[in-house]
Amino acid sequence: MQRFLHPIRSLTLLLVLAALTLAATACGGGDSEATVAGEEQAPAAKVALVRTELPVQQDVADVATLSADLEPTRRAVLAAEVAGVVERLPVELGQRVGAGQTVAAVDTRSLEQAVAEAQALNRQALAQYGRAEALFEKRSITKAQMLDALTNRDVAESRLASAQLNLSKSRVTAPWAGRISAKRAEVGDYVNPGVAIVELVQVDTLKVVATAPAGDVPYLEVGRPVTIKVDALPGEEFTGKVIRLGAVLDPQSRTLDVEAEIANTDGRLKPGMLARMEVPRRTLEGAVLVPLEAVVDLGEERALFVTEGGVAKRRIVELGPVIGERVVILSGLAAGEPVIVEGERRVADGQPVEEAS
Repeated sequence: MQRFLHPIRSLTLLLVLAALTLAATACGGGDSEATVAGEEQAPAAKVALVRTELPVQQDVADVATLSADLEPTRRAVLAAEVAGVVERLPVELGQRVGAGQTVAAVDTRSLEQAVAEAQALNRQALAQYGRAEALFEKRSITKAQMLDALTNRDVAESRLASAQLNLSKSRVTAPWAGRISAKRAEVGDYVNPGVAIVELVQVDTLKVVATAPAGDVPYLEVGRPVTIKVDALPGEEFTGKVIRLGAVLDPQSRTLDVEAEIANTDGRLKPGMLARMEVPRRTLEGAVLVPLEAVVDLGEERALFVTEGGVAKRRIVELGPVIGERVVILSGLAAGEPVIVEGERRVADGQPVEEAS
């Protein structure tokens, strides 16, 4: 039985192998035909919808913008020169005071009493000196007695001057006109010499303090006009001028200290406000400007896409200063080339494009 079944199994195996070979050949032929068809019919490039805009060409001012702070033109911390109790403090925060006006008084009653005593002793000494002088002319007293009277007079005058000086030191006066920016003591407080009682600032004009990078230093000079913009007052501009420049650049930051001055007669500007100082560098004549959003960041390079014959073309460009919402293109773009301003990040160099309606 086994001898008759063996040939049958062999024939079956041969038939199965032949069928598999035919199937493999058929499949291989299909792939080849598909590949050839794919090479002959490549898919068409997708047309991108974009919006273009012609560059603006105009004369623009290249301006350096420096972060700045507003500070008072002058600031003084006022203190008494004698120890004692604060008896008067006739000023309030923000009050305007004139030069020489008393802003505080310390222990004046005892010092006024000392002045009164010194005045009485001085009058007595003057009277005694007058009598001694008359008697000396009549030879009624000796020269030594006359010298004693003269000495007593001089000592009394010196003591009076000292008492008056101490009294003047007890009165704190404003060295110049300004406004009270802080009160550091109250009536009844005991203060020592040199302890701050009030602070005075001058704010009719303000200093605008900034630091300029080394590249902007050549454009700075004393007297140069600058424009000041204050963050708290958007849309407003203030005109000032440079009044001081640092002597050397900071070795760490490579920046130079810059001070400008602006008028503040209406008092709207306050010391401590954040500001920006705009310093004109140069005028770029016939500059080419495009919207900022049209610029594509390629890492180390910046690019724009323009349209040429219905196709997007990439232009590597050099950027200049930013003017509002536009940027100056220093090189890489002709003034008449339509720039893609919408859809520029969805196109590639050489891709067909169509203007969006």
